[in-house]
Amino acid sequence: MKKLLFLSAFFLFIVMGCDTAPLDAQDAARVGSMIITMDDIESEILRIPPYQRASFETLRGKRALLDHIIERELLLLAARDEGLAEDSTVLAMIAVAEEQVEVVRTRAMGQVFYQTQIIESVVIPDSLIEDYYQNNIEQYRNDPVAMVSHILVSSDESLTEAQALLDGGMPFDSVAILLSEHSATAPQGGSIGWTGERLDIPFVGEDQELLSLLLNTEPGVILPPYQTNLGTHIFMVTEQRPESYEDIEVVRASIEEMLRPALVNDFFRNTFMPGLYETYTVTVHETPVDGVYAVLGETTITETDILAELESIPPYQRESYETPEGKQLILDSMIERELINLASIEAGLDQDSSVVAQVTEAEKQVEETMKGALIQEYYQRYIVETAEVAENDIIEYYEAHTGDIYAQFAQVQVAAIVTESSVEMDAVVAAIEQGQTFEETAAEFSSHTPTASIGGNLGWVPMNSPIPYIPEDLEFAEELYAAQPGDMFGPVRTNLGLTLLKVTNRLEDGVKPLEEVRESIQAALRPGIVNEYLYDVIFPQLREKYLVEINENAFLPAVSIGADSLMTMAQGAMAIDPETAITYFKLFLDRYPENERCDQAQFLIGFTFSEQMKDFDSASSAFAVLVAEYPESELADDAQWMIENMETPIEEFIPLDIPVEEPTGE
Repeated sequence: MKKLLFLSAFFLFIVMGCDTAPLDAQDAARVGSMIITMDDIESEILRIPPYQRASFETLRGKRALLDHIIERELLLLAARDEGLAEDSTVLAMIAVAEEQVEVVRTRAMGQVFYQTQIIESVVIPDSLIEDYYQNNIEQYRNDPVAMVSHILVSSDESLTEAQALLDGGMPFDSVAILLSEHSATAPQGGSIGWTGERLDIPFVGEDQELLSLLLNTEPGVILPPYQTNLGTHIFMVTEQRPESYEDIEVVRASIEEMLRPALVNDFFRNTFMPGLYETYTVTVHETPVDGVYAVLGETTITETDILAELESIPPYQRESYETPEGKQLILDSMIERELINLASIEAGLDQDSSVVAQVTEAEKQVEETMKGALIQEYYQRYIVETAEVAENDIIEYYEAHTGDIYAQFAQVQVAAIVTESSVEMDAVVAAIEQGQTFEETAAEFSSHTPTASIGGNLGWVPMNSPIPYIPEDLEFAEELYAAQPGDMFGPVRTNLGLTLLKVTNRLEDGVKPLEEVRESIQAALRPGIVNEYLYDVIFPQLREKYLVEINENAFLPAVSIGADSLMTMAQGAMAIDPETAITYFKLFLDRYPENERCDQAQFLIGFTFSEQMKDFDSASSAFAVLVAEYPESELADDAQWMIENMETPIEEFIPLDIPVEEPTGE
């Protein structure tokens, strides 16, 4: 089974194009005449969801992403060369995307128009703002508050000492730092912050008596000792702010935001829209005239337009709009939308920067849709439909699964007719005796809704398995499982009612015929065959045809990066991306062959192979290079030891005769 479409091998065979300019340092690849840059790869990474992005930000991830970009471009080139740009399916998909561009343009213009011509046109009178302010003045009231500091003590001695220092003129905050036992506030000079009406006292909680004292004490006055659940406090108010009201100018903007929606809606409904109706000569027919509900200048809104709009409404909301009143709401909305569109165009808003930006993004999506459609159609027509599942593969798969997937166990197909009364069952039996088929009789008489319309069919029942819908054991079950098609049993009373059963078909133990399961086998094998065909046949052919050239150096650190930095990068990659680490170590050796750390780089190549990748053959070769080329290195002995022991489990190096301490029981 070959690699998945998004992944590929780390290094690809490079097909050099003839008569083409050399790739620049930041050019990752050339496909035909198209240059793929490292910036293109970075842009592609940004399109990947953040939770998946990390694995593509590595050297290996970027290299794999390049392969994906190349493969996508190859499929696009091949699709265009096959003339699929004119294919009806592709053109239909592009047409839908282009329609969406116009939807985006209309919506964007409408948003700008509504903001600039309606919302910003509404001026809120000062008198209305003043009335709202006065009627809601309590919203803007500021409660009286006090900034408070305290000294907390737990003994009479400490209290006496604190009071003595305060009486002696020592600043309150200095005494708090020196003697307060409240660790959260002592370092800040005892400050507990602001308190006021509808606020708890910080660290103390709700205490109305204390709150009243604090709010009615002048700044700088030290209160007598006060007892709380924390201990004994000496409080001082450092600042008081009396009751006040926010100035109207401070809250004007918020009041305007409160009033604006209603005023905008009133202006839109009662002034602006009537003006547009008159400007564009809107005619609305109470009863459609030749299927036309409304005329706006040269634009008509027809029954077909309204039905199309109705179809765009989610099913769970649609029912309320299918009434005459609902259709009128749809018509009104369509008229308003079209009027705003006409006015937006007349105002030149199609050139507004915001509109242009949104349309540009939508046009990019058309381009992406076209590419996706081309690739999809090429993939289906020239890969999926071309890749054939070989007959011998089908037979091999079938024979491998005759004992499980395609095993056919003995079973009978059962049908039933159910009635509520014996009189009805007598009519059933009489109808069958007179030649009416079981299926016809079930449709006419059976009260079992799930099966009556399908001839009473209960489905296939494996031997000794419960009959669908009938959980109880039937006394004739053994005979039923052994019966031949056409045999009937009953009527017998079951949980369904009076029930007449008939065996309509049976299968014996064996294997399902190959022809019966051929399509399912082809469906199971096709994805692998298609993927193999894509990577073994199609992509090699396309790479050769379109002269793919890859610049591996573009993925390597810049030449300007120094030896120490390159070594640090390599070491940092060892645990998370060992293949990149090895590439960087080798690059270090190539760029700085005389560096004093070359032996370390060579050792770490072997170490990464052995410990991170468990590739002991490659590790052994790397360590051997170190021993041969750097025999004087202090790492040479370590390398030799690794060659001899790296595949040995660590447990084997632990001596078995180390005494084990017995537990002391403590």
